[in-house]
Amino acid sequence: MQRRKVTLKLYPNAAQAARLEAWTRLHCELYNAALEERIDAWRKARKSISYYDQQNVLPQIKAKRPEFMELGSHALQQTLRRLDLAFQSFFRRVKAGQTPGFPRFKSSKRFSGFAYPDPVGWKLMEHGGRGATLRIGSGDAALSIRARGQHRFGIDAKPNDIALTRRNGQWFVSVTLRVPDAACARERTADMRRGVDFGINDWATFDDGDSIANPRWVREALPRLAVLQRQRARKRKGSVRYKRLSRGIAVLHDRIGNLRRDFVHKETTRMVRQCAVLATEELAPKTMSRSAKGTVEAPGRRVRQKAGLNREMLSAGFGMAHQMLTYKAKEAGTRLHLSHTRQLKPSQRCSACWELVPKTLAQRVHVCPHCGHTAPRDQNSAMVVLIDAHNTQDAPGTGVAARPKPLPRQRGKSRSVTRETPTTAPSGA
Repeated sequence: MQRRKVTLKLYPNAAQAARLEAWTRLHCELYNAALEERIDAWRKARKSISYYDQQNVLPQIKAKRPEFMELGSHALQQTLRRLDLAFQSFFRRVKAGQTPGFPRFKSSKRFSGFAYPDPVGWKLMEHGGRGATLRIGSGDAALSIRARGQHRFGIDAKPNDIALTRRNGQWFVSVTLRVPDAACARERTADMRRGVDFGINDWATFDDGDSIANPRWVREALPRLAVLQRQRARKRKGSVRYKRLSRGIAVLHDRIGNLRRDFVHKETTRMVRQCAVLATEELAPKTMSRSAKGTVEAPGRRVRQKAGLNREMLSAGFGMAHQMLTYKAKEAGTRLHLSHTRQLKPSQRCSACWELVPKTLAQRVHVCPHCGHTAPRDQNSAMVVLIDAHNTQDAPGTGVAARPKPLPRQRGKSRSVTRETPTTAPSGA
């Protein structure tokens, strides 16, 4: 059995939405009270309070505050676990020397929602197609909320836990499913061997020259976003119109995120269905999109240009694409090869003679002075990672090369089956 998560949109009526808001405020109150208890205990008595100490007090809280009864014991325990996880992450960052980020008190408006950690206190009833009903609670206090969504795992998938979240005035439920291994498998329609290079001009470029255009969701929405932000800047902060424009900006960002997620899901699914071997390079979007502002002592250069490049890189969703390819390739039986970027240098290496050819970011055509090979820069990079995948096909795991430097191209041997075009053939073949 494996676990998969699916998100459904909820359609509560006015009364149900008010109940969900009230329950969220109670969970937020419990979270803040537990946080205050931990802080006071350490400040006054140097005593650490654990999750189990606070969990054991829940019956007393429900006895004094009857409104907590309808929330369910397991949901209340999950809120306390949420705080305990925040403290565990805080101590882990302290030990690692990172910015600690002490757990903070939360307002009810910024408290995202609550969760049920096991199949108790709720029930999800699917009606076929995309329709469903989520029943929360029991007895007269139960809520039956219409839901809409669909997954591909069939009737064998059993719901295990749920998390209700509120975003831009809308409610969603994320359901964790227990799925048999057979239901997780993806059908592969072809056994191609492809190298792919992700970029900004084209979202993806393959070793045979095919490419997928970059939709540039943020760039398309920038004019509308600028109008909304200018209008909000002229309003008094906290006023009704200020809040209305803030909701409009949030909805626009939410739409951009939905379009990006839908696009990346479709394209990564198509890749793993067609390929038996899929090669690309490791990417670190967080490092790539780091600001060039610098410090007061050493200010950066071309800061505005780098900010625009960072926006385009984050808009393309490279990190999201790699995450999706990882689990989808496993489900489809596709070998996903991730080349070490700093060791292999795909954008600087010639796919024909394997020599390094330094290039600036503005040079979009690869011209090798050693062998004369010429190809578009992104296509050449895709060829390089595909050849690297062929040279390391015996490496364990997903095919990541575990060596200090890439293997050199071997001359005098027969042409490799991974090379898709005549330009990749060695001169001695």
